[in-house]
Order: sequence, then structure tokens, then C-alpha cells
Amino acid sequence: MPSCSEPVTRSRFERRLPDGKYDLMFKVAFGSYSAAARHFNVSRMTLWRWRHEWAPIPKVVAEKMKKLVHEKVVEAHEAEVQLRDFLALPPKPERPLSGCCAGRHRRPKRLN
Repeated sequence: MPSCSEPVTRSRFERRLPDGKYDLMFKVAFGSYSAAARHFNVSRMTLWRWRHEWAPIPKVVAEKMKKLVHEKVVEAHEAEVQLRDFLALPPKPERPLSGCCAGRHRRPKRLN
């Protein structure tokens, strides 16, 4: 007997189509599809057609996307270098206790 645990109808919030072939390219370059549509001065539907290969992406748009994605990659590499340099630094020494606590010792910090 088949299981009845799954609903027969799909949720209205479930995506009807899978992601487009070029979704990641636009998401990386602009962060949202609306921002990409505003940048290229086209409708969101036109952008959807480009992402799902229902309409060819114009050469001008492809060249601009190549430049934008490259800038994001360079920015990510710079952030990676900064993070690596930060992690390579030795921890700062704790400052000495002063005042009435000068003769006492600190308790070690607890890591949560």
C-alpha cells in the first residue's frame, strides 16, 4: 500500500522550474535579479529569459558581466589574503591588572 505522507498538490511557494543555467552568474555579480535588471535597464522578465536561455544574452551584457564577475573574484581574493594575515598574527598579550586587583591572577577565559 502506498504511503500517504507526501501531499498530492505542490506548495504554492515551491519553485515551478529549476534554476536557470546562468543564475549564479547574475547572483554573484549583482546580489539580486532586480538589481541586475535595473543595471541593464530591462524588465525582470527579460532577465529571467536570459537566465533560463529562452532568449540569448546580448554580447554587451555578457562582456559587462565578465568584467563584474572578475571584479568580485579579485575582491574575494583580497578578502582572503586579509583574513589569512589576520589569522597569522599572534594573540595580543593581556594587559596587566591594576589598582586593587594588581596582586591577583586572571581566570582563564571560557570558550563557549
